Amino acid sequence: MIATPKRVLLLANPKSGRAATGLDGVRTILAEAGIAVTHRPTESADALDAAIRREAEAYDAVALAGGDGTVNAAAAALKATRVPVALLPFGTANDLARSLAIPIGAPAARLLFEGRTRRIDLGHVNDHLFVNAASIGLPVWVARRQTAELKRRLKVLSYPIAAVQALRDTHRFRATITVDGVATRVKVVQITVGNGVNFGGGLRLGRDAALDDGLLDVFAIEADSFGDLVRAGIAIRFGRQDLDPLTHTFRGRTVRIETHTPHAVNTDGEVTTTTPADFHVDAGVLTIFVPR
Repeated sequence: MIATPKRVLLLANPKSGRAATGLDGVRTILAEAGIAVTHRPTESADALDAAIRREAEAYDAVALAGGDGTVNAAAAALKATRVPVALLPFGTANDLARSLAIPIGAPAARLLFEGRTRRIDLGHVNDHLFVNAASIGLPVWVARRQTAELKRRLKVLSYPIAAVQALRDTHRFRATITVDGVATRVKVVQITVGNGVNFGGGLRLGRDAALDDGLLDVFAIEADSFGDLVRAGIAIRFGRQDLDPLTHTFRGRTVRIETHTPHAVNTDGEVTTTTPADFHVDAGVLTIFVPR
């Protein structure tokens, strides 16, 4: 357990309207608790990373205003500095916040003095970190259709709408999934490797998925029709991939995915690398404020 922070570094993108409008509420909550706040605007992922590496160690905690993409952009610096972080969810999907029962918006700032800390894992694929999940196939095609304008107008509904558009172009691909040294060959439309509990706006990575178990939860959808995909989607919504006959599920500490041709890998909503993709877990490297 970490003592209530006295000095907090608040990081937010001023171009994010939702975060910008909520910061006054954050500052008010923390001021009333006697916590000194220094606000640093960060307009890019590189600026966010640099601010954490340059300044975080002079503070008791970092407050990060944004969504899953913001946490992903900050992950490497947070891992390097080991500074505790308060997530202030102002994003579209807020899957990490959902997984940890963190309230949305400014009220999350209260966790700095009313909550507790929890150490969670980070997923690692090739040279990139992820918090929730990394995917190949359908989620990549969805991300390419989920424009900033669609996110702004429709918020969390932008994901299923983009998914319906992507389904028209869905095709299966061959892959080899090796989990803890055991290889399985598949022909699928999607492979997802999960570090967290939720992804894609509230979908679940598995019935037993956890952020602090040191394990990766993997599923691969071998759908061959729109109806197959709908059935798989319903199972994933409730974390019951194990009940869908066309979905393969695995758990392990290391995962390797190979495809006949390079496929893009989406980490926490952004395409960051390609196959072949090697995954492992960085266990307990992120300390985050959560409800008691």
